[in-house]
Amino acid sequence: MEHSWKNLGLVQWQSLGTKRHGVNENPFQEVEDLKNQSTVYVGVDDTLAGLIYFEDQIREDAGYVVGSLSRLGIDMYMLSGDKRSTAEYVASVIGIPKEKVLSEVKPAEKKRFIGQLQRDQKIVAMVGDGINDAAALASSDIGIAMGGGVGAASEVSSIVLLGNRLSQLLDALELSRLTMKTVKQNLWWAFAYNIVGIPIAAGMLLPVTGTMLTPSIAGALMGLSSIGVMANSLLLRFKFSTKQKQIHGSYENPKIRFDSNPRMDQKEKIEHHYSDARWTEK
Repeated sequence: MEHSWKNLGLVQWQSLGTKRHGVNENPFQEVEDLKNQSTVYVGVDDTLAGLIYFEDQIREDAGYVVGSLSRLGIDMYMLSGDKRSTAEYVASVIGIPKEKVLSEVKPAEKKRFIGQLQRDQKIVAMVGDGINDAAALASSDIGIAMGGGVGAASEVSSIVLLGNRLSQLLDALELSRLTMKTVKQNLWWAFAYNIVGIPIAAGMLLPVTGTMLTPSIAGALMGLSSIGVMANSLLLRFKFSTKQKQIHGSYENPKIRFDSNPRMDQKEKIEHHYSDARWTEK
């Protein structure tokens, strides 16, 4: 049986008994109720002929990442534009409680939710990959974009996971922790070195031991201090690769990009590049 294109259409169903584009019966309602996927309805000659189900593939490392972050005491929420049954199904697979799942949310609602968390004095990191996430990524304390996502998400994010793997979120967290630890070690070393060295250079030990540092020796010791700080900083790469081996079993190049000034112009970027864009949900 042949049908012309004008008689074949895709209809979006709202509920049983609702008439859309001349179609007023849904014989697949019982099947639909058992599905967690997004649905597209196909109508032929004012009759519902079939249903097409779409389901996003869950990343293989999603459950592992959620479990690892939970063990670190990090609260996680899932914001999705999908219907509630679909969002809750995905959340149950990866280990996020239903009460922390927000479904059928639009871009503005995602941004509003992040703002509410920030008003509760919480530091918010947002992970996203689409244009629908751009506003939320820009308003969060730390925007994290997946490398395989659209440019809008990468433009406004302070961290981009270029390998497009969720497990790199753990790498970024560990790298940040080791970096701050190294910074603190360098500061303590510099303070301790100067607290001890400056009084000696000023002649504090001269009355007691007759020891006094000459300018040349003092300059050499200051250079030695700088070498120690640089050496400790260079060890960061070794420390990070060792930690990665413990986490992943083998060394992987994380391919993580950090913006040097992550929050300075996030809002300007999104307003400049996407001021004419119309926000729509997937």
